[in-house]
Amino acid sequence: MKTITNISILIVLLLGLLSCGNESDDDIPAINQPVIDSFSPDSGREGTQVVITGSNFSNYTSNNTVYVGDKSTVAASADFNQLTFTIPAGIAPGEYQIKVKVDTLTATSSQYFTVKEKVNITDPEVLNFNYSAGTQTIGPTYSFTQEDMLVETARAILEMGSNILKISLNTSKYADIVQNRQASAVELVRDHPSFKKVMDMPFTYYFFWANNSKHWKDGYSAAERVADSIQIADLTTYLLTNYNDSGKEFYLGNWEGDWMLLGSGNITRVPSDEEIQRMIQWYECRQNAMEEAIRITDHQNVKVFSYCEVNRVVDAMEGQSRVVNKVLPHTNVDYVSYSSYDAQNLPQSEYVAVLDYIETKLPAKPQIEGKRVFIGEMGIKAKALNFSKSRHEERNRENMAKAFEWGAPFILYWEMYNNEIHNGIQQGLWLIDDQNEKWPLYYTFSNFYEDAKIWVSTQKKELNRLPTRQEYLNWAVPRFKNPY
Repeated sequence: MKTITNISILIVLLLGLLSCGNESDDDIPAINQPVIDSFSPDSGREGTQVVITGSNFSNYTSNNTVYVGDKSTVAASADFNQLTFTIPAGIAPGEYQIKVKVDTLTATSSQYFTVKEKVNITDPEVLNFNYSAGTQTIGPTYSFTQEDMLVETARAILEMGSNILKISLNTSKYADIVQNRQASAVELVRDHPSFKKVMDMPFTYYFFWANNSKHWKDGYSAAERVADSIQIADLTTYLLTNYNDSGKEFYLGNWEGDWMLLGSGNITRVPSDEEIQRMIQWYECRQNAMEEAIRITDHQNVKVFSYCEVNRVVDAMEGQSRVVNKVLPHTNVDYVSYSSYDAQNLPQSEYVAVLDYIETKLPAKPQIEGKRVFIGEMGIKAKALNFSKSRHEERNRENMAKAFEWGAPFILYWEMYNNEIHNGIQQGLWLIDDQNEKWPLYYTFSNFYEDAKIWVSTQKKELNRLPTRQEYLNWAVPRFKNPY
């Protein structure tokens, strides 16, 4: 009986195998052919973000390879009906069909993408125009060339197309340069080989953390005031003299003023009236020294301004004692820099209210046209977005668009190379990462600069003048809000 049972089981298994062998191919799940319906935009340069609409794409980005000519890249984001990718680096100008390969199946667009040629702009007025969007290099944590990090990062910003540079006049912020913490600000920009090289690069707008001392907190003696005055006066005189008739503008300021007043990160501390008054005196001392140096120094086509940086504005709007409401109204600074991390993610209406609030606290200066509150720092870390390149670009671009829409004269993203490392992990405040990869936000900047310069050049030819600030903003805002 046992033998018969075993034979029966064997027969059943054989029949099952034969049955499986007779299944038709139609019963096997198939990978459907991907389909490209359209893509947008239909032209751009390397780094341009392109959205492909269609069907049968993979939800896994790594399964979608996009080809433009003989260059390929992996989708930055993907779902069944839509892919986002960036035009690969090194592609030659021309017209290309776009192909998408999902696993082993390929779709080819009927539409062509035009890779534009770079336009060589040489008109000084166009090159020196204020395009508002910029970045900075302070405390970079990696490098890729034989140049020191200050020079390398400044050159990277220049090569991206920017005419704006923000740096610290403090050697400790650049670990691999010759250190001289006793050097005055003017000694650095005049004599230090790294700072001198950066100063002579063709940037138009320079922002400095200059003379960032906090010695006023425990009593501001006459000797300390004299020393501060000499530093700022000497720096101002040198800049006006050495860069006379250069078209350059220099903005002398400080790092986040609220942390200087409260102590870094100490949001519960209440500053004393004496501390507030001494900080006011510190700003007055710097401003008076700068203005006197400007008055007595012969110069033309070069400018020096001051700024006060605030960074806890929302606290002040809620009634707490901060630089914006207790110090700023009693100063005579030219501009306010807003390190805007406490407000950058607010909805547009609330964000605008914060910037408007700062402006109401800034004493009038009729000789300076336009708004005088700029964004000195903003940026969302890649780590906070799970290192998603597309989200990093989208969120930071959206925040820049809010500042553009308000009309900020400068909007400075923090920064070119990341400066923050926690537990051995780069936090991703970058445009170029620690593997020397340019992130999509880098190309948002570089392509914007190129398009903006072409537009300004065209407007100058058509109008026989440069565009006004409002005309420029009317053109620029939509390009940050809706780049696709």
